[in-house]
Amino acid sequence: MMKKNSTKGYVLLGILFALVSIIAFAVPTAKTATFWIAYVFTAAAFAAQIGIWKTALGKEGTLKSKFLGFPIVHIGIVYAIIQVIAFAVFLFALTLPTWSAIVVCPIIAGLSAVCMISADAGRNEIERVEAKVQNKVFYVREMQADIELLADNESDAAVKTALTHIAEKIRFSDPMSNEQLADLENKISIKAAELKTASSKLEIITELNSLLDERNKKCKILK
Repeated sequence: MMKKNSTKGYVLLGILFALVSIIAFAVPTAKTATFWIAYVFTAAAFAAQIGIWKTALGKEGTLKSKFLGFPIVHIGIVYAIIQVIAFAVFLFALTLPTWSAIVVCPIIAGLSAVCMISADAGRNEIERVEAKVQNKVFYVREMQADIELLADNESDAAVKTALTHIAEKIRFSDPMSNEQLADLENKISIKAAELKTASSKLEIITELNSLLDERNKKCKILK
């Protein structure tokens, strides 16, 4: 479906550029150097849309990534529209000097490129942060699942209750972390792993409960 939509978009681009070209050459005005410079930049603006769309929407297969790419596509479309307007001005304003087209058209292209690069950098940062969040959420959820399994298989009622309480505490713990909590989180992971083979689980559960309380408090402080 996405490929079909892309093909339709490229066909639409071709039709629009053909219309712009027909109008440009049908209008009985002198085809000066200014005209040709503006026309070349206009053709480049239309051609650039293909690369912009592929870069913005085809970077990854995820719907989220494609959604974050739409601002880049929007900037690209605005770039093409502004360039067409500038071309129309140079088409009819025959008295404008050649240097004006040489200056204006590259400025339009350059500013558009800066905006698109900035938007892409913003998209990359959003994806980086979200990937980090997903890793942390998985870390918390995996630990929760491990302790819930231990609770399900535990025959001692007191230990089972304590394990269930710890699993609930992990469930409602802040999934986000901080570099300053790395050592503390490593201790939590070690204690959680010890529960699988420990003969005296209640002692470890008490330590783990204390470590989780410390982490949750520090998470709030570090925000």
